[in-house]
This record gives sequence, C-alpha cells and structure tokens, in this order.
Amino acid sequence: MDYEKIKEWVLEHRSWLIAAIVGLGILIGLVINHQTKQSIATRPVITQQTKSSARTKTAGKKPASPYVTCDIAGAVKDQGVYTLKQGARMSDLIAAAGGLDSKAALKAINRSVILHDQDKIYIPYQGEKEAETSASTVVNANGQNATDPSQGTETNKVHLNSASKEELQKLTGIGEKKAEQIISYREQKGGFKKIEEITEVSGIGEKTFAGFKDQLAL
Repeated sequence: MDYEKIKEWVLEHRSWLIAAIVGLGILIGLVINHQTKQSIATRPVITQQTKSSARTKTAGKKPASPYVTCDIAGAVKDQGVYTLKQGARMSDLIAAAGGLDSKAALKAINRSVILHDQDKIYIPYQGEKEAETSASTVVNANGQNATDPSQGTETNKVHLNSASKEELQKLTGIGEKKAEQIISYREQKGGFKKIEEITEVSGIGEKTFAGFKDQLAL
C-alpha cells in the first residue's frame, strides 16, 4: 500500500473530510436528541393530584385491631377490664380474671363463647336468677344481650328480620348460599311476618325448618 499517495489524497481533500465528519456528528446528535424526546413523551406522568389521591386512600383505611377489650364482673376472682387477642373465648377472659369464684354458677357458664370488642360479661353466683335462665350474660357495646344464640333463650335467638348473613349461618342446616337467599327474600317482601314464612325461601323445606325453628325469632 502506497502510504505517501494516501497521505497526499487526504491532505488534498481534507476540507471535505472535515465537513463530512462534522456533518456526521450533527446527524448522530439529532438522532440521539429525537430518541430522548420520544422516551420522555412516553414516560408515565405522575401528577400532584394523583399523589394526593393515593395518600388520601391510604389514610382512609383503618386496619382492624388484633385485640378485643372486655369487661368482666360477677363470680370471678379479679373483676375488671381485660384486653385479649382477637378470637379469644370466654374461658380466656375468665383465666385473665384469675379464674372463677368458688360460688360461681358453673352450669350457667358457656366458656366456649367467642368474645367481641367492648363486650360486658357477668358471671352469675349460685342461686342468682341469671343462673336459671342463661349461660353467663354477655352484653355487647350497644347494650344488647350477645350470649351464644344456641342457648335457646329469646334474647339469644337469630332474628329473621335483622340477622346478618353470618348470623343466619348459625342456624342448623343453613350455609352461605341459603343465608343469602333468606336476606334476598326478606328485602323483596319487606320482612318476614312469621317465622314459618321462611319455608317459602327456595331450598328450605319443612324438614330443614324443623331443625332450626327453635333458634328463630322475628
């Protein structure tokens, strides 16, 4: 290869070579600038309003408490207010209160009842009227008797015209689907006029009704 001739050619055409290099540099710069603009244009825009909305949604959610706080009185060693884990039962609350008094009406106590926040529990003494009618009285935050509905007293029955889906499922033979059908019927008819009317709900016959009629009230 004749390097001298190449050198002479380069020197002779150097102005053109410089112009070509400068032009190529400009072209590359334009291409890069165009691609950068396209990338910015397609990038998702997060406005201040969106951020504010997200903060509002987060602030509006209040996580459920993992604890329940209940008041217990009557035939226990240490009456008072105790905080237990969610899902705690009457037996757990009695244990927290130091156990039962020696004169507690044992036959009247249902120690399997699940507690709810702000429940007020009274454990009857032997000979008290409460001992003859129900398992330890449980009064919820609204002042209503909330003892286990399976005990059978009027205040502990499932009320057809106000019971929730979960409460209806406590009835013998009633699952989630039938509970929803009962609520749907109740809304369509404006409530039940008598408990026997529940047999008009699809899937609930006389045999099913007989299994839970003693648990019902209007």
